[in-house]
Amino acid sequence: MHISPRYLASDWKKLDLTRSGNWRRAIRMLYDRMNGRFFEAVRAMEEQEFSGFALLALDCLLIESLQQFKEGVDTTPRGQGGRYFERFLTGTEFKKYFDAVTAAVFYDEFRCGILHQAEIKNNSRVWSIGPLLRKTPDGQGLVINRKKFHSTLRTVFADYLRTLRRGEDKTLRENFKRKMDLICR
Repeated sequence: MHISPRYLASDWKKLDLTRSGNWRRAIRMLYDRMNGRFFEAVRAMEEQEFSGFALLALDCLLIESLQQFKEGVDTTPRGQGGRYFERFLTGTEFKKYFDAVTAAVFYDEFRCGILHQAEIKNNSRVWSIGPLLRKTPDGQGLVINRKKFHSTLRTVFADYLRTLRRGEDKTLRENFKRKMDLICR
């Protein structure tokens, strides 16, 4: 079974992560997985005029996947998706833009709207100009600049990989390993 474009589950299972050099390979596998499944797809669609909706859908899938890696879980527990998004959006580079309230609105109107109803709910919008996040004129919804949102998501992913490489956060590494073990079982 492929876990990424270049790696199989058997490649992961062969790694002896008690050896520090193998951590670099493990992190390359994660990079290849996320790049192959998400970032390359976004890059291929970015310049299409009406791709914002699809790009934000991929970004929402990526956020949920990254949070699962950070927490070392197989799936997001039922009823916990909003909390996962809140932790992600308020605990990373996105905290410059999101607080608990705006993270909850993003989860409900963008993530749930796109993935469950194939639309962004209420009067929230995806845009490609302006600040990363702003309120709608009536104050009831959010406008997300999908280009800046995705760029920030790339930064968050790069920060996560750097933290894994440094190896100082043992829990983060253990959780990453647990999630990959679950994927490759």
